[in-house]
Amino acid sequence: MKRLSVVLLSAIIASASVAPLLAASLDPGRAELARTALTIGGAGAGLWAGATIGLSFSSTAIDTPLSDTLSITIPVAGAGAGTGALMGAWMADVVLRHQPSFPFSFIEGAGLGLVSGAVVGATTFSLNFVIAQPLLDVPEGFWGDPPLSPPLMAAVAGGFWGALFGAIAGAIVLPLIALYLGF
Repeated sequence: MKRLSVVLLSAIIASASVAPLLAASLDPGRAELARTALTIGGAGAGLWAGATIGLSFSSTAIDTPLSDTLSITIPVAGAGAGTGALMGAWMADVVLRHQPSFPFSFIEGAGLGLVSGAVVGATTFSLNFVIAQPLLDVPEGFWGDPPLSPPLMAAVAGGFWGALFGAIAGAIVLPLIALYLGF
């Protein structure tokens, strides 16, 4: 078992040290297109997540006026789009630095998507709750009795759901990027 650990650790170190040498062989046009696609894709996913969360959250409350719904949804969707764009650009930078092979790109994509989705989900859920709490007229106990403060619980819940959907999306998108760039 110890020998297997040493071999795996040596393989990881060797692959990490060889990756910068391989980076010079990337086509700059394709790399920039992949970086742009991941940034725009992240922004679109964050915008969709923020808009969906804002609309569904305010529509479950009782007699919410349209102005309050828009006051919640627009900032949350904007924050989701901005956070998603930043996380998409971060994913692109990591992928272009590591250049994962096609089989490994499923694993790395799921991991990067998990982290990116968790950040976007935690940001949008908690911002949504912070904005919605004073605006919406809901009965006492409407959101239950969470063990943490409601905004912190919203961040935990958003991080969980964002991580779940982000891991799935990353495991689908990153292998496509790896095929496109020829890793």
